[in-house]
Parts: sequence; structure tokens; C-alpha cells
Amino acid sequence: MVRVIKVTLFTFLVATVLSTTFGAGYILALTAAPQTPFVQIDREPGSTSRTVSRNLPPQLAVLDEIWTILNQDFVDQQALNPSKLGRGAVDGLIAALGDRHTTYIDAESVRVEQTGIRGSYEGIGASVALNQGAITIVAPIAGSPAEKAGIRAGDKIVEVNGKSTQGMNLEEVVSLIKGPKGTSVRILVQRESGASVTVDVMRDEIRTQSVILDMLPDGYARVRIAQFTQRTGTELNDVLEQVRNQRAKGIILDLRNNPGGLLDTTVESANQFLSGGLAGYQVDRNGRRTPLPLDNGGRALDIPMVVLVNGGSASGSELLAGALQDRGRAKLIGTQTFGKGSVNHLRQLSDGSALYVTIGRWLTPNGRQIEGNGLTPDFVINLTEEDIRNQRDSQLERAREVLSTQSR
Repeated sequence: MVRVIKVTLFTFLVATVLSTTFGAGYILALTAAPQTPFVQIDREPGSTSRTVSRNLPPQLAVLDEIWTILNQDFVDQQALNPSKLGRGAVDGLIAALGDRHTTYIDAESVRVEQTGIRGSYEGIGASVALNQGAITIVAPIAGSPAEKAGIRAGDKIVEVNGKSTQGMNLEEVVSLIKGPKGTSVRILVQRESGASVTVDVMRDEIRTQSVILDMLPDGYARVRIAQFTQRTGTELNDVLEQVRNQRAKGIILDLRNNPGGLLDTTVESANQFLSGGLAGYQVDRNGRRTPLPLDNGGRALDIPMVVLVNGGSASGSELLAGALQDRGRAKLIGTQTFGKGSVNHLRQLSDGSALYVTIGRWLTPNGRQIEGNGLTPDFVINLTEEDIRNQRDSQLERAREVLSTQSR
């Protein structure tokens, strides 16, 4: 499938040190890289010794030799930029793995992104992904400048400020889009319909309210979780208390365009709707399954509910939706979800940069693999261009219809 980033002043969601998260569709655990033993190696008798990692196989140790030869012999010495060549070597090494979620994050990105999961940052407010070679919008954040400017899930970013994104990696595109509050960026996108649209977005401070309640006229409560932040557990608990106090006939849990977030708050959210049992499993490199257990209790265990999902529902939102679907607690309505089900750890490196490495996969309680597949709704409802023009939410309308049959 794809690798997801936040296009704000955090290119990915990084929690505080040692926390675990579904950041924009990822599981992150920020830890220090292990101290690697080093050993002196001589290339030839009489040559200058060099320091390489004892853990490096010979096939990688030749990189040191290549650099030495280039430094001595290459005709264009100005092209020997260690930072640029080092990044190229790292990118090539990781690309050869063939895993779209294992990636290298530069030190500056690590530094500025660590505030993101706390719910306040600057930028345009959208999640993006590298999907089959195209930089694609996974979801605009609720109420963000990107959403207000008309950026949609599924839009492919073709140009940024007139510069083509062809051949760029995810971080390069993000660096063009991100910027301080009060500045604007012009983005040329290609819609899923094939149409090209130029969108001007004014960057701003993004303050995310992760849980939003909308009491509908027919007595149903639409509970929208925009993403799973440090505040989501408390916010959801407060919202569900309001739902109970207002005697709502049912809950429409809206996880559309929710790119993920913290694992702990994802499981905490599941606890509000499911009593005991499992939220799913983590499968490691050896095929071992580690269950994600749920507590007993919750504010919304019996009230009828349905769940709205779409292509912007990724990772944490997929884990929650999959648990509710597998456990028979709620029907899913909307379109196929994103399909981000890999477990990733963020390992901090000695220069402040980090390696984002895939260490496992997530499964639903029934053992379904989310990664590369996503979740298929029980009721597939596509939003048409006409729906969008007329500001008609046919998915929400179908959710109300399904709930009405459950309430009879």
C-alpha cells in the first residue's frame, strides 16, 4: 500500500519519547538506536585504516571504499556533497527493501514534528501518502485550511508553487508544502475523476478538536473522531456523556478522513463501545500474535450505532472500525478504507534523524489483515460529484436509514 505523512509542520505524527502511536496511519515508538560496536579494518597492506560497523556485511562496507575513491578521483569535486550523497545512499538502501512504510526521517523533520500529536501545529492540515508513485492526499484534517480550500481525499499532488512533484519523494514534497502561519501555497492536484484543479491554501495554526458531536434533528448523535490524539480519550468520554444525557436514539461514529493517531487512545476509544474481548492483534516478524485486550465497561455499550468510513480512514481508525465490524457491534457504511495496517517503530539515530521501520502487521479480531487490503463496508455508498456540488452527504443519509431500522 502506501506510506502516510502529515502535511503540516509535522511530516509525521511523533509522540513524546517512548510513546506508541498510529501517527497518520503509523505505529511509532521513539527510541534510541542501539550502540553499534566498531572495528578498524585495513583495505590493503600499508593503506589507511578505516572505521566501519562490525555489523555491516561486506556488500555494504564497500560504500566506504566508493566514497574514498570518489573523494580522490571524481572530476567534479563540487558535486561531492556529503549530506546529499549520504541521503541518496540511505534512500537507495531503504528503497531496495521494497517496504513502503520503512523510511528515513531527517533531523529537522523529527524536531518540528514532535509537537503534532499534541494537537497544535502550523501548516495546511492534511495527510498525504506516496501511493503507486504519486503523492496523494489521504485526508484533510477537519476544519483545516486544506479542507476549507477544497482539498479532497484522493487528490494527487502534481505541482507545488509551479514545481512538478514528479520524481520527488514524500519528504521533498512535504518540504515544499509546509510553512509558517500566514503564508500561502499553490497546489495543483489531479482529482480521482482525472480533472486538474489549482488550489491556493493559506497556512495557519492547526488546533485540532479530535472529537466533535453533532446532534441530528431525528435524535441521532453524529460523533466524529478526526484523529486519535492525547486528548481523544477524555474528549470522547465527555461527548458520550452528552449523548446519554440527551437520550440519543443511536450513534453515527464518523471515522471518515481519520488518518490514525495514538494506539492507546484508539484502544481506549474501542473500550467505550465494546465490553471486554479484543480490539485486534499485532503480528511480529516471526508470525507471533500479540492480542490487544479491551477492558470491561464503557459509556456506549448498548446504544445502536453505525460507523462511517472512506478512503481517508487509515490505521487507528481502521483498527477501531474493524473491531466494531468483527465483533458485530456496528455496520460500516461508506467506501473501502485506506489499508494501512503495518506496525512501525521510530528509531532515533545519532545525528538527530530517525529510521521509521516496519516491525509487524495489525489484524482485526477475526484475523483479517488490514495492510494492503483495508476494510470493506457492509453498505458501500460512494459520494458523487453531484453530492459534493449540492453539499449532500449520501453516506450520512444511509447511516440514518440503517440506524432507523435497528431502532424499530
